[in-house]
Amino acid sequence: MSVRTIRRWRVRWRQGSLEGLVPRYPRRRGRRVTPRVIELIGQARRDLGYGAARTQLWLRRVHEVRVAMGTIQRIFGDLGIPYLRRKEEPGESVQVDVKFVKIAGRWAFQYTALDDCTRFRVLRLYRRLHQGASVAFLAELQRALPFRIRKLQCDNGREFPLDFVLAVEAAGIRHRYIRPRRPQQNGKVERSHRIDQEEFWGRHRFTDFDAAATALRTWERTYNYQRFSLALHGRTPAEKLAGFPPPLAA
Repeated sequence: MSVRTIRRWRVRWRQGSLEGLVPRYPRRRGRRVTPRVIELIGQARRDLGYGAARTQLWLRRVHEVRVAMGTIQRIFGDLGIPYLRRKEEPGESVQVDVKFVKIAGRWAFQYTALDDCTRFRVLRLYRRLHQGASVAFLAELQRALPFRIRKLQCDNGREFPLDFVLAVEAAGIRHRYIRPRRPQQNGKVERSHRIDQEEFWGRHRFTDFDAAATALRTWERTYNYQRFSLALHGRTPAEKLAGFPPPLAA
C-alpha cells in the first residue's frame, strides 16, 4: 500500500471521527408550551374570536401565562385555525376622486365616491372644479348613499382644501388625505374611472352639459344595480350591500 493511500485513509478516519462528535439536533425543537396552554389558545380563537395580540393579552391577564406572539401564531397554524379577517362594513371607508371629461369642447368634472366595501358609487357632474363643488358633492353624497359614512379619503388636489376637510369633519366623518404621489391608495375609485371611460364616456357623445349630467345619473344606477362585478364575485354593488343587516335607527 502506497504512502498516498495511507494518508487518504487517515484523513477519512479523522473526518468520520469528527462527524461523530458533532451533536445532531432536530430541525424543530419541541415547544415549551403545555397542552393546557395550547387548549387555551385554541379556545381564544375559536370561542372568543381573538387574534394573536388579544390572545396574548388574555392569557397574561386572565390566566397569568406569558406566550410570545409568534408562538401563538404558530399554534394557530398547527391547530388548523385560519387567520381572522376583520369584516368590512359599508361606509367604513369611502374613496373620492375627480375625473376630467370633455363635453362639446369644454371641460367638465365628474366627482366620484366609491364605498370600499360594497363598491357602491355616487357620480355627479360639475361645471367647475373648486371647493364649492366639492362641498356640494359632499352633501349629495350624504343624501345618496344608503348608509352612514365613517371615513372619507381623497387626494391633495386644490379642490379638497382645508375648508372641505372641516366640512367633512363637521358632518361627523373622519377625513384622510392619501399620501402625495400615491394614487394607488385610491386605487378602487381610480379603477372605476377607467370603467366609466370604457363603458360610458367612450360610447356616448353629448352636445350639452345637462344631457351629460342626466345620463351620468342613469349610468350610476346601472353600475350600482345592474352591472356585475368580478371584484364582488359576480354580484352587483347593490347585491353586496343587501347582504349586510340594515343599520339601526338613530
